[in-house]
Amino acid sequence: MEEPVWWPSGVAQQSMKEAREAGELRTSLGRVQLWDISDVHSVAWWQTPPGNGTHWGQWPKGVASVELVGEDAYGLMLRIDDAYLARISPLLVGEDTSRLARYEPWSEALKDQSIVLPIGGWTAGGHDRVLLYPLFESSPPPTDLEGMNALAASIGRLHGSMVPFETPNTERLWNDRLKAMEDELKPRTLWRAPHTQATVGLPHLHLDLNHLANSEGGPHWVAMPRSLADALVCQPERLPSLASLMRFERQFARRQPLDESHRKALLESWSNAAPKTWSKGKALSTALGGAWVWRYNAVLEQLLHARTYGDADLEQDSLDWLGEVSRLQARLGTLRMWKSGFWVGLTGVIVAYVGNDWGTFTSMQSWLLAAGSIAFAGVTNRMYWAKDPLPY
Repeated sequence: MEEPVWWPSGVAQQSMKEAREAGELRTSLGRVQLWDISDVHSVAWWQTPPGNGTHWGQWPKGVASVELVGEDAYGLMLRIDDAYLARISPLLVGEDTSRLARYEPWSEALKDQSIVLPIGGWTAGGHDRVLLYPLFESSPPPTDLEGMNALAASIGRLHGSMVPFETPNTERLWNDRLKAMEDELKPRTLWRAPHTQATVGLPHLHLDLNHLANSEGGPHWVAMPRSLADALVCQPERLPSLASLMRFERQFARRQPLDESHRKALLESWSNAAPKTWSKGKALSTALGGAWVWRYNAVLEQLLHARTYGDADLEQDSLDWLGEVSRLQARLGTLRMWKSGFWVGLTGVIVAYVGNDWGTFTSMQSWLLAAGSIAFAGVTNRMYWAKDPLPY
């Protein structure tokens, strides 16, 4: 039997039949629970839903028709009568999506934003199995840069609405995330970055360029479940808005090659709509992580997805991009030479002070050494920031 689109054929170590019988799929990346979805296509299943877990929000009543709309890496999409679209998640990856809708402060903050949240569903064992959305018409991704810039701005507004629920910079955990993917993928690259205090974690909003809803005000994002590949390899850490923006940028780059001016336009569209602290000053500095380390994160995610589902084209594209990372890191290595000038200058000031205190230098010599050291530190520091690679 042909495997469905959502089956992780690239990493699965069991047949679908074996996994269903065990209630768990064993993969080369780890284990994941799954449930038997064979009856969800029937009207009877919806009329008598499972009794375990929690049914929240709205649930279809008097169901007369169930139609398969499509399948993708997240699972199945069913049309229930002319009232709902139901997202069925066979592989269990958490309850991030229902939490957005069920936690009232978050759902209120997102109420007027360009996102479609589920209005009901079935959650069991801490995982969303069924998510119900109001009936909507899917929208294809824009093909022009104007449309893409509008979506980039909407990401800034979406995350901006969640500012009251932000958490501080957790760069150690973000770097652990990179390491977890590198350890599994063996991409011959290594990147760890500091992050400014302006880079903050936000509630999980899983946005996918391939899942947009049509609306009068333009395309709306559809709140999606966490990806299986991410759930298998990475801890569920809160990520900054830049992570979503760079994931979106890399998805668009698969459709249309982007040059520096395109990346700049997307970044500016986002920063104009997002809180200013996220993009001003050194918040986007490449030396401090900035956009480039989140691009790197997005490409690792793409490579992980490609390996999970056996997508050879996406895998090669990701490896090609990663092959260029060494050039950027070489520039950052050169930057560290200029940064060392600050410590040389500081050492000179200390030597001048101690030399004067011990009588090794005259007062004039000490002052000249201190002044020269301060000037040297100032010049090299300015050179350091002037040579910081642009975020696009």
